[in-house]
Amino acid sequence: MRRTLTLVASTAVIAATVGLAAPAASAAETVPGGGASFPAAFMQQCAADYNGSQSNFTVTYTSTGSGTGKGNFTKGTFVYAQTDSAYSSGAPTFGWEYIPNVGGAITFPINLKNAKDPTKTIGSSIQLKQVTLAKIMAGIITMWNDKEIVNDNPRIAKNLPATPITVAYRSGASGTTNNLLQYLNAWAPTIWSKVQDDMSTAFPGGTPPASSVSAKDNAGVMALVIAKEGTIGYVDLGDTKDYPKARIQNANGEFIAPSSASAAKNLANQTNVGADGLVTLDYKIKVAGAYPMSIFSYALARTDGKGPNGLGVRQFVDYVLAKCGPSRAASLGYVPVGGKVLAKARELAQLIK
Repeated sequence: MRRTLTLVASTAVIAATVGLAAPAASAAETVPGGGASFPAAFMQQCAADYNGSQSNFTVTYTSTGSGTGKGNFTKGTFVYAQTDSAYSSGAPTFGWEYIPNVGGAITFPINLKNAKDPTKTIGSSIQLKQVTLAKIMAGIITMWNDKEIVNDNPRIAKNLPATPITVAYRSGASGTTNNLLQYLNAWAPTIWSKVQDDMSTAFPGGTPPASSVSAKDNAGVMALVIAKEGTIGYVDLGDTKDYPKARIQNANGEFIAPSSASAAKNLANQTNVGADGLVTLDYKIKVAGAYPMSIFSYALARTDGKGPNGLGVRQFVDYVLAKCGPSRAASLGYVPVGGKVLAKARELAQLIK
């Protein structure tokens, strides 16, 4: 354990003369956590801010993906964890809970050049209806100038190139994948019948399309999109930054670009929060200007009082909800929780021990 020796300035000379050392100060207790890569930028910023606001605890956050986060929380490797999806198996036998602590948008970055002017990109001009998106991600639509994409995009139809589509997806257990599959299943259940954390076996037929590529986290998927023309992926808004992203049709019939503001319009109207903290999302909610592929992410915390540093976890969760979310979320590409979901999150946070 690191120990810091502090000398009082007025007695420094005397202490040096008589060979006395000042008493050791207590080191901050480490609170290791991690999990979902979707909110990683937000959680790491919150941890840094929280650590700077007090000296009792040092919170860490390691981006591992929701699946590993859930597993490490169950094993006790992580004192707290973060996930974008519920446990399907392997849930802890000790007392614990989900706490919705941040929201955001799953975006669809596209690397595509304008057929009329290859010096320009058109990814951010592309509009996709729900079923068109489902067919693209499934490998059913394989070219960017396919008639269904052309029909969705009459304004730029002549600019769509005859470029093959490559689908970049998350390998392993991913909460981002789980939420994407929930959305695709809601609109195209005959194409996407499986909702799970593993994308590789959720594709129609149980195998990825021949033209697909995979990476372990959202940042990796984004790197694959950037690396090859014609690639489309799915990642959080924070990882796409200013990269061109598709406009997705919502249940109102509007094609909406992803942003913190458009995701917030969606999530503000998602009020079906359960006693366990999980929010059942309505992917067909009709709200003007709302980006349809928006989700919540959850902290996992113990309530049995038998884990280490329960006080540190509770204080950090409180900090994320009350301070970091309102001050940091939007600027990092996320949405602070609010309304009924925030009220439930605060209630659950008080049970952390």
